[in-house]
Amino acid sequence: MSARPLLAALGLGLAAYAFARVAPGGLGLALTLALAVVVGVIVDAAESRKVSRLAERVNAWMSAAEHRPVQVGGSHAWRQLGIVLNALGAAYQRRGERIARERPWRRELVDSLVQPSLLFSGEGRLLAANDTARELLGIPVDAGDITVVQAVGSAALAGAVREARSSRVPITVDAEHGEHELRSVVSLVGDETLMIITDRTRERRVEELRRNFVVNASHELKTPVTGIQTLAEALRVTIEKDPDRVPSLVKQLGDEAERLARLVHDLLDLRRLEERGPLERVPVDLAELVRQVVVGQLPRAEERQVEIGVEAPDRAYVAGVPGDLEVIVKNLVGNAVQYNRPGGFVEVHLGSSDGAYVLKVHDTGIGIPQQDLSRVFERFYRVDTARSRETGGTGLGLSIVRHAVERHGGTVRVESLLGEGTTFTVTLPVEPRD
Repeated sequence: MSARPLLAALGLGLAAYAFARVAPGGLGLALTLALAVVVGVIVDAAESRKVSRLAERVNAWMSAAEHRPVQVGGSHAWRQLGIVLNALGAAYQRRGERIARERPWRRELVDSLVQPSLLFSGEGRLLAANDTARELLGIPVDAGDITVVQAVGSAALAGAVREARSSRVPITVDAEHGEHELRSVVSLVGDETLMIITDRTRERRVEELRRNFVVNASHELKTPVTGIQTLAEALRVTIEKDPDRVPSLVKQLGDEAERLARLVHDLLDLRRLEERGPLERVPVDLAELVRQVVVGQLPRAEERQVEIGVEAPDRAYVAGVPGDLEVIVKNLVGNAVQYNRPGGFVEVHLGSSDGAYVLKVHDTGIGIPQQDLSRVFERFYRVDTARSRETGGTGLGLSIVRHAVERHGGTVRVESLLGEGTTFTVTLPVEPRD
């Protein structure tokens, strides 16, 4: 309490005491009580003003750049209060400085993460997002101050942020965002919320492809296996009752066994080509390889009354795996013969262009419908299922071609008109990059 209110109160108290000594009994007592009340009001008002000034100083710490200690005089209790408040103010300043240092570090951490990552404030506003998150979620660089829902565009992901803040434990949630299937892990980092996203779209598609592959492979294997079992049973009975039919059944049995062998061989080729890892490349004369494959297809072409023409340079060396390159040429030329018409023509052309060799295989066969062009490289996909199985096709040839070409750093495309023919174009770099 300051000196001026205290002196005023003391003066009033002394005056009241003197008056009470000379005044009649009742009047003196009443006046003394009244003056005591006035003294109490003065003292209370002084204390209130002192507390108000102290509160203003403490509130100013919230917006001040640095802590400025308060000076509290008066009694021992007031001085103790001042010491405690100054200690709290200093601690508050240190905590603020630590948070200020941590926030830029956290944002730099978000930028350095490989996975899509976002950082939100305690109020649910976007503080930082790395480039992969912005690209995945479609967040503009100049998006400014946006909410969680505006940033992630998903009620499930936004709900995970709220749940993580309320429960204060990491939350994992799966959600769809456009064509993407996302898995998000949300956790608290200090007073902020970190969201790390994993794009599982490709993983889910691979899982679906694997399931379909198992189903299709089982179905494809079941057909020749069932045929072999049936023919074997028929052969056992026929040997005793109709020996003249035995050669025919044996031929059918051999055809089914050959079909099964082709399917197993193609499955193994496809599995090998799908494996990741460095290739043991050697110089391969692609021109000589094309000529050898065509010579191997001539008997079959003559049987189907199909003519094959070849145009290739004397030498055409590329760095590659001989077996894989042979698979590419053999499948394309074989399909051109297989799906041709009697009296048809197959043209095989090999040329160079910009550090690569371009192989074109054109036929005058049945052609491919436009709606099927985008699917011809899928495993077990057949444009003409009945004819493919009748001729012993496995439905894996073009898928094998695509994998082998891509494994050598090349590209393959198809052009076709239904009823007029098909052209496959393969581009293989002379020196593929690993």
